[in-house]
Amino acid sequence: MDKTSRYLLLDNNLLTVKGVKQVVELGERQAVFKLEGNTLTVRGNGLNAVRLDREQGVVVLEAPTVSSIGYRQGGIGLKGLLK
Repeated sequence: MDKTSRYLLLDNNLLTVKGVKQVVELGERQAVFKLEGNTLTVRGNGLNAVRLDREQGVVVLEAPTVSSIGYRQGGIGLKGLLK
């Protein structure tokens, strides 16, 4: 898979995101990632980064409880993130 590929995989309470260009926010209840021209928002409880690989654009989160995953095309704006 090349560096422009993206995917999202949830397996055994681990959420893997590939294609991450920037980590905008990473907290226990919300994580926001900037992808190529898009934004991915993960909400839940107990979110915890277990792997951050900037070179490969991969983030792995412990995600015992995921309440929502949002994908937004276009740039990041606070108004869109806090709906």
